[in-house]
Amino acid sequence: MAPHHPATTFRPLSALLALAGSAVLLAALPGRAQGLNNMRDQLIIHYCTLAVNADFTKAGKPVPAGLAKDTCTCVAEQVNARASIAQAETICKQQAMDRFNLSP
Repeated sequence: MAPHHPATTFRPLSALLALAGSAVLLAALPGRAQGLNNMRDQLIIHYCTLAVNADFTKAGKPVPAGLAKDTCTCVAEQVNARASIAQAETICKQQAMDRFNLSP
């Protein structure tokens, strides 16, 4: 069970920021396969999905169907396109907010 940090508050999709520390290390790994089938991409998508789902749970809101998959796939694609983690988060968060009609 993960430790609870009461001083930390989360908003939906802000979990992508929590992913940054791990994703920075993952982004440094070489992407050897085309598409999103290599280990780095799968790790980014896996941990991003966990973070997004946890973020919505903490906010007491249901995760819209497809949101985590779309958002996290976007993050992996952006990293593959040489975007920084911060850039990928910004781009993908905005796309998710637009696509799923979410407010910040």
